[in-house]
Amino acid sequence: MILTPDHGSSAELLPGAETTPVSALAEHRQGLKHRLLDGATGAELMAALTEFVDGLVRDRYRSAMKQAGEGAQVAGSQHCCLIALGGYGLRELAPYSDIDIMFLYSEEAGEAAPILFREVLHHLWDLGFQVGHSMRTIQDCIELAGEDLSIRTAMMTARFLAGSPNLFQKFHRLYAKEVIGRGVGRFIEQKMEERQREYVKFGQTIYLLEPNLKKSKGGLRDFHLLRWVGMARFLAPTLQDLADRSLLSRQDFLSVTEARDFLWRVRAYLHVEAGMAQEILSFDEQVRISSLYGFEDRPHLLGVEQFMQQYYRHTIGLHETMLRFVDRCQAISAKRRSPRAQQGNMVDGYFVVTGRHVTVPSELRARMLDSPDVLLRLFDMARSRRLKIETDLVDEIHSHMDSVSSEAFRTPEVSRVFLKILAGPEGVAATLEAMHRAHLLEKLIPVFATLRGLMQFNQYHKYTVDVHTLLAVAKAEALGLESGAIGEVYQEIRRKDLLHLAILLHDLGKGRKEDHCEVGKVIAEETAARLGLDEQETSILVFLVHKHLLMANTAFRRDPYDQKVLLPFAEEVGTPEVLRKLLVLTAADIAAVGPGVLTKWKESLLTQLYRRTLPVVLGEQDQMVGPECIKELVSEVACEFTDAETVGLDWIESQLSQFPLRYLHGTPPKRIAAHLGAIGRLQAGDVLVEETYNEELGMCEYTVITHDNITPGIFSKMAGAMASEGLDILDAQIITRDDGIVVNTFQATDPDYVGIPPEDRRASVGETIIRVLKGEETLDQLMRRKVRFSTAHQSSDTHHATEVEIDNGICDRLTVIDVFADDTQGLLYVITHAIFELGLSVHAARISTRLDDDIQQSLRTVGRHQVVDVFYVTDRDGAKIEDRARLDVIRSTIRHDIDRFMGHPVDAPEGVSAGTPS
Repeated sequence: MILTPDHGSSAELLPGAETTPVSALAEHRQGLKHRLLDGATGAELMAALTEFVDGLVRDRYRSAMKQAGEGAQVAGSQHCCLIALGGYGLRELAPYSDIDIMFLYSEEAGEAAPILFREVLHHLWDLGFQVGHSMRTIQDCIELAGEDLSIRTAMMTARFLAGSPNLFQKFHRLYAKEVIGRGVGRFIEQKMEERQREYVKFGQTIYLLEPNLKKSKGGLRDFHLLRWVGMARFLAPTLQDLADRSLLSRQDFLSVTEARDFLWRVRAYLHVEAGMAQEILSFDEQVRISSLYGFEDRPHLLGVEQFMQQYYRHTIGLHETMLRFVDRCQAISAKRRSPRAQQGNMVDGYFVVTGRHVTVPSELRARMLDSPDVLLRLFDMARSRRLKIETDLVDEIHSHMDSVSSEAFRTPEVSRVFLKILAGPEGVAATLEAMHRAHLLEKLIPVFATLRGLMQFNQYHKYTVDVHTLLAVAKAEALGLESGAIGEVYQEIRRKDLLHLAILLHDLGKGRKEDHCEVGKVIAEETAARLGLDEQETSILVFLVHKHLLMANTAFRRDPYDQKVLLPFAEEVGTPEVLRKLLVLTAADIAAVGPGVLTKWKESLLTQLYRRTLPVVLGEQDQMVGPECIKELVSEVACEFTDAETVGLDWIESQLSQFPLRYLHGTPPKRIAAHLGAIGRLQAGDVLVEETYNEELGMCEYTVITHDNITPGIFSKMAGAMASEGLDILDAQIITRDDGIVVNTFQATDPDYVGIPPEDRRASVGETIIRVLKGEETLDQLMRRKVRFSTAHQSSDTHHATEVEIDNGICDRLTVIDVFADDTQGLLYVITHAIFELGLSVHAARISTRLDDDIQQSLRTVGRHQVVDVFYVTDRDGAKIEDRARLDVIRSTIRHDIDRFMGHPVDAPEGVSAGTPS
């Protein structure tokens, strides 16, 4: 509602003869900064600044009336008034907020009205304020409010500043009658629509990495919306009024006021540090402000993560309370539009179903709230019948949960209904989210309470731990509806309740100093006991939670065609049913990290590992290398040739026999035919490039066919040529056959284009590769000409230490090098050039695998990294590198070259003769 006149005395300027309004404002803001650092609240700062600005405005208005003469004094005191609107009207000025004022006048004011307003307005501009301003009559206000939602909302916050109190009171009375009291339902709908548009623009999730304190979901605009709706529906100008009239529960009142006060204070920190209006809580500001709040790093949780957990908990609570409150207000509007209530049907002795809604009669609610199994049945009914639980009932459940012990939910019937919810079909994630919002889920899985709002401070995860796990369940359900391989596997899973429960638990071990997989194992064991699972069910659940990173780690970093990789993985998984569950869990986990993280390429690697493992866990003999399989492949490849008569089946078979298994079963027959056709045309000194676009994976594929004596370091030079063109390389298959023919295939995305790059673009990349490999242009010349990357700007405040790990046990013939480094354009060329200079040959590679921090920390105990590049190498004689000193040189050289390229401090690498690469 409109705020009533305030005749408080104007604030005096700071003492001193030389003090001007401009310097007084600057000194006042500096004083606010000191008060903030000394512990003042955001509310105290806003009140102080509002009072100060009120004084400036009123003093200037009085001065303007005196200077304009007696007629202006009469007009200014009887027929005009200054009114504060918006945040200024609500006395919520942050240190560098804009101010919004309205000059209200009647026709009797005459020419004095614009003169007085101009004097005040110019004075505020001279002080450096950004001023929203308007000059209106009462009739203007009423008419404009009916046409413009923003104007209607702003004038609901009107507060008297100076001039005629009688004119203000007349405006106040008419505006309340003609505007605020009319069309309330439509007003609420429009404000919600307006807020939804802001969510689209400023982030549709609360869990933004760098949120806008004012306009992101859960920000101050949600608080404003709650208050505006309260003003319109109940004529309650403040939260306290809503609480005093029992329109807002005490729990919700405390939740909203605590969130509001927290956001006000953080916003004040942003303003005083920037010296301007600043609403974005950037990474740097998160670190700075978390320190000001006194948060300190712990071994398992950074201070900034603790601060952001507090931020998310406040914003989650604010957003959810706002939604429930607005929902109740909209329900009132709906009932007023349709006073004839629809008759409901009683179901199961407790639940009344009316249309698409379900509730519990008031006389049964106390009994239901004290019956955990009935509570669970309510949510299961809503899920199975696709009903919405009435908002006031959800509010009651939410308020009641704090007084209920989790032990009350430890009964066979509660477990039965909970597993029924988890089994689905459909609506599993939505139901779990509703239970989480009502604080019911944590009664079944107590650790959920401690993880509410826990954020990981990195650029990989986009959501808090609790939301990530719930979203992962939703992603699993969504994948199950798709037509691809993962969707088919999901449909084949028999015990979806165990799958969804494992997904729900998989990351709940976070926030402690121990490895979250080990903590998760204990949580899974406790949950299984709590739900009464049998030994086999418990074993499956515990394995899936404990080993939820196993499949991603294996698929993204290792060769599934290597028996030393495949057999240990299959042995750990054990059964086809567990394999199916692990595939869906892994895909859902990755998809729930953030938008676009589960790429088609990653899906293909996961399904490739799944398909290689399934025959093994089924106990079937691997037929992939049998003669019948080869003959079938020969026939398929022959069918792809346009002139089959010129290509004999014997020749195709002899060519295929010189390729490794990974190539034969990872390359479509059409592509094999294209490669064999190029081999048939290949002459000494030739470099041929076969390129295509894989629409399913959304990637370009470039295959170089040449002889191994064309130039040293073919792989490195290909990587450099493609990097110079701006391509992001994702995978590389490096083949040098016994007859000296090289067939190197790179899969890459082209960031310069959305969808398929033009044919001339793909041809241009191929030509660049050919020129470099033929020696017609050096990489140094190419990079200077292309200027796609350089070492000048690689340094970053978020630099993580480069790590190089070498594994000689994972593969019989090859040494595996894992390089963990910050992702940057040109990284692959730097690594491959170092490998070339070290005298090593690359036989296969997995490139730019962007790993979840969870996976990386499960592999090593060092810090957080962005990507891992994996190389399978031998020495110049085709043997594994066994010498310990040589391995040390490889590690230090690669690490040194990467750090030098990125502009980071480096130590000289250990010097050992490298030899000549094969």
